[in-house]
Amino acid sequence: MQDIFSFLFESRAGLAVLFFGGLAVAAFAAFILERRTHKMYVDRGPKQDGDDDGLFGGLL
Repeated sequence: MQDIFSFLFESRAGLAVLFFGGLAVAAFAAFILERRTHKMYVDRGPKQDGDDDGLFGGLL
């Protein structure tokens, strides 16, 4: 167990493993949460005339 901790926290390769593993976990969690949010908030179809584009709608 000590060898694993030494590798992860005391070597560049171990820190790279921790970094990219954290990115993978965050991407997976974002994917799961996006699917859940997509089911909760259904697309309402194309915008009607006069619909507000939001805070920066007229700027871009």
